[in-house]
Amino acid sequence: MTQLVLEGMALPETWGDKYACWEEILSVQLDMISGRRVIEERGAVWKIKWSYDYLDNDTTRALLAVLRSRRPILAAALPDNGSEMISSTFVVESLTDPTFLFDDNGTPCWHGLGFTLREEEPHG
Repeated sequence: MTQLVLEGMALPETWGDKYACWEEILSVQLDMISGRRVIEERGAVWKIKWSYDYLDNDTTRALLAVLRSRRPILAAALPDNGSEMISSTFVVESLTDPTFLFDDNGTPCWHGLGFTLREEEPHG
């Protein structure tokens, strides 16, 4: 089952607490002329959390190029509470850089890549 597709690249399925896709209210804090501080709700956005223990070199480099591009990312994701993929543009909120290592067979791989994405504009 596909959980997440970024810029046309299907990511490996992950399990446990390493994948989540949920809706959250996007809000901003505003300072009024009177000096009061208020919170304005902009709408609901999707958030995606994904991490993986061991990835091959080609997949990791392609994924890091997308995540570090500093531009909105076209993504399709499977929500926690749904059975159909949602698609939208997302921005990177956080990125955990992976560590390069060799596995038990001496094959080079990357360990510990993780990220959080937020939908660029509210959808509802």
